[in-house]
Amino acid sequence: MTDNATIKPTTRISKVWVIPILALLVGAWMVYYQWQNQGPLITIEMSSASGIEINKTPIKVRDLEVGQVKKIELKPELDGVIVTARLEKSAARLLNENTRFWLVAPRVSFSEVSGLNTLLSGSFIAMTAEPGETELDHFVALERPPVTPPGTPGLHVKLSSATDDLTYKPGDTIIYKGFKVGEFEEVNFDVDLGKIEYRAFIHAPYHKLIDESTRFWNVSGVKLQLASNGLTIQTGSLETLLANGVTFGNPQGDAKGKPIEKNASFIIYGDYDAAADERFGYAAQYVLLIDESVRGLTVGAPVEYRGLQIGKVAAINSDQIELGSLLDDAYPIPVLLNIYPGKARLEDSEEGLTFLRNRLSRWIHKDLRATLRMGNVLTGGLYVDLQHVEQPKATRKLQVNGIDVIPTVSSEFTQLTQKADAILDKMNALPLEALIEDITNVVATLKAAAKSVDATSQKFDKTISAFDTDKLNGQIQHSLNAFEELLQHYSEGGLSKAEIAETVDSLQETLRSVQPLLMQLNRTPNGLIFSDNAEINIQPRVKENNQ
Repeated sequence: MTDNATIKPTTRISKVWVIPILALLVGAWMVYYQWQNQGPLITIEMSSASGIEINKTPIKVRDLEVGQVKKIELKPELDGVIVTARLEKSAARLLNENTRFWLVAPRVSFSEVSGLNTLLSGSFIAMTAEPGETELDHFVALERPPVTPPGTPGLHVKLSSATDDLTYKPGDTIIYKGFKVGEFEEVNFDVDLGKIEYRAFIHAPYHKLIDESTRFWNVSGVKLQLASNGLTIQTGSLETLLANGVTFGNPQGDAKGKPIEKNASFIIYGDYDAAADERFGYAAQYVLLIDESVRGLTVGAPVEYRGLQIGKVAAINSDQIELGSLLDDAYPIPVLLNIYPGKARLEDSEEGLTFLRNRLSRWIHKDLRATLRMGNVLTGGLYVDLQHVEQPKATRKLQVNGIDVIPTVSSEFTQLTQKADAILDKMNALPLEALIEDITNVVATLKAAAKSVDATSQKFDKTISAFDTDKLNGQIQHSLNAFEELLQHYSEGGLSKAEIAETVDSLQETLRSVQPLLMQLNRTPNGLIFSDNAEINIQPRVKENNQ
């Protein structure tokens, strides 16, 4: 009898599969652990990928590696690259609105030398570690490293220029009384507002000097001021001589304000005077109608009264004042003035402003006039001088667009120019052609007279040369000898002086006795022949006095 084999299906798993299953479980656990503990994936917009390598370039915070570059691709607009990086999970809390990324590479410029340590280690992407409120995963990298290292104690502020000609770049200094206390970090241009904004940092403990009343002003380069007391030169520090810079403070007369918060905004003024003017909250506006040239007058030029500044020029030919077209006949150029009661030793309040308006209104009606004067001979800059004029021309109260007008008088230079023009006009009115013709005739007559004198002189010379000088000298000598003999005869035996006098007296007596006869002959020439017709000549006699 044969036994039949019984075939039964097996349900046992081979031990060979234990190892692959364990490897699969370990791999799945590792994937889960990696997925569970991996950090966020972020994207960073950069201008170029210079110095960046995939899976090699690290991302560091305070020189600690917290991520790595995983991907680099071009932006859709082809104006840069997008770098994709994976950060560690511990660094996820650092990704907020205050986070900044930048490429650290060797950099040498006028204002800095940085990143030299990457010459051997290679470039890397650095990021800041600052707390924030909003989580982000997309960032725009900075073009250059921030000036202030992250975590530096101090205060960040926002600055903007009061004028378009004040521009600064990252790294420019902020000084206080000659000490460097901060620097500009970022520069942004608002296209919509057409305004440049700056982000600056003030180091501790100098940030405690800034309050709500603080003003910032420019101290770049060298400022020359030529005044009556001489030449004044103002400079900031060595940094501001080589590059731009600003300073800050509370202008004289300002009380200390309240402390400020982080990222408070301030305006950078052109100089200290412009910053100090901003502390005045009240100003009276007036307008000048200038008939002459305003070349040399600028916005911000001082308005002075008796040599003291009480205001400034707010606008020149402003659109706020409508007077027609500049090409119209007799178009006056409007100049808008701001006069501050605070600068006139009045209260900076509504009461002070009202008092200032009332006083100036009376003066304008009486004799207050405005004149453009030259404040600096070298630059030709003008300022507005308010003065009381003797016997001014009568004027009525005038307003333009609701703003009172201060009458003007010509400046001294303009008056001199007008007088010179009047003199030139009179000279032009002279009959110069007839005068020149008369002068030509006189000159010709003088030339003819000169020729005649020259001919006469030549004839005289010939006449003089014809004289026999030797013979003339001999005759003169002979006359002198004869005169000498006469004098000698007189001194040796001739008539004496007494005898000559006696002879002269006798001659005079004879003439007196003959005088009646001569008179008779003068009346009757025939008296000597016909004596009967002789008239009796009665001679008056002097009455004799009885003794």
